[in-house]
Amino acid sequence: MKRFLSAAIIFSMLLAFASCGKPVSDVPATASVTEIISDMAVSSSETTIPPETTTATTVTTETVPEYSTVSIAAVGDNLIHSSIYKQANARALDGGYDFTYAYENVADIIRRADMAIINQETLICNDVFEPSTYPRFNSPTQLGDHMLDIGFDVFTIANNHTLDKGTDGLSACLDYWESKENAIVAGAYRNAEDRANIRTGEFEGITFSFLSYTESLNGLYLPDGSELEIGDAYDIDTMLNEIKSASEISDVCVVSLHWGVENSDIISDYQRTTAKQLVDAGADIIIGNHPHVLRDIEEIQREDGTYALCAYSLGNFISAQSVGQNLIGGILQFDISLRIDENADENQQPIIDNIEFVPVITHYDGNYHDVRLYPLSMYTRELAESHGVKNMSKFGYDYIFDILERNINEKYFDASEYYVEE
Repeated sequence: MKRFLSAAIIFSMLLAFASCGKPVSDVPATASVTEIISDMAVSSSETTIPPETTTATTVTTETVPEYSTVSIAAVGDNLIHSSIYKQANARALDGGYDFTYAYENVADIIRRADMAIINQETLICNDVFEPSTYPRFNSPTQLGDHMLDIGFDVFTIANNHTLDKGTDGLSACLDYWESKENAIVAGAYRNAEDRANIRTGEFEGITFSFLSYTESLNGLYLPDGSELEIGDAYDIDTMLNEIKSASEISDVCVVSLHWGVENSDIISDYQRTTAKQLVDAGADIIIGNHPHVLRDIEEIQREDGTYALCAYSLGNFISAQSVGQNLIGGILQFDISLRIDENADENQQPIIDNIEFVPVITHYDGNYHDVRLYPLSMYTRELAESHGVKNMSKFGYDYIFDILERNINEKYFDASEYYVEE
């Protein structure tokens, strides 16, 4: 329905509004959309009447467009192994689960965003089943409660663990999420009618739609006769049709894809081709997960010249895996803007801006003890050298930067802002 523009087109549109403001040569080449709009407002208020004018003069100015902007934070897989929920249980004072310690170093980053999106890799079966770990996961309800408390709004649940507890487990999981009024949950549905009710949310006056699909269910499948539905990432036609329907009822369409080969940071030709198909159908944001390692981020151009943002994999948000690369994930931050004044075009194109990748490290001590997250800005050489994973895998401070620089475009991650010499 609505697309965002390239930087060149944005500059042209905004400068055209400022006919009585700064000339093009006065606008810095690196100015952001927000800075340009601000300059335009100041310039339009500085109109003066020539000194020789002696009669009443009517002065008119161009209307400065008013935009609404939504800041977004997206993360990868919330993969809750037993060491994570057992430490949460040990820290709880009431016999339940307290996940504060694991997430407290990154909680403020999530809370600052107007909207935050996460792939909830493990089921939350409404405490109908006991918590369990690999290969058939289930997490206590306090995990979901804590994710909401630290600011997550959107939960995608189509992944290879969606049927870990069978249809009873999935139904219980849907019961849990339906009890949370502030949660937007996509990827698994009660029935076809429920699925047709595409999930949407309004943030700062902008309507977003959310779709979620997975390539794998770990060999499991819905039994004949079950009305439950799970988004299938190999069903291209259904994905394209749902994206088109979502675009008709929203300003921005967000698609989560659980895809690719685990532990591989190579983006396949199939993924690039599929991403282009989804973008041409109307997807504005694609958030990839499942490989448990980072893959690159890119802006994909449509035939009409507009762009979509695609993160092929954001890696793990948290886990207790035993391979160093699995412990390097991140938060993708960006802004979406839309014109909202009375002159706004109903079919306008949303603007994407301020794209930045914020690396996040999962750290644990020996024997998977005290699993917790650190933004890279807080992570030291000393912590890296003491990581419990070094007993099983290559890891270290320089190793982290090697992985990041190999997989994340320097447009979105500037290593020099983080790296500390010995």
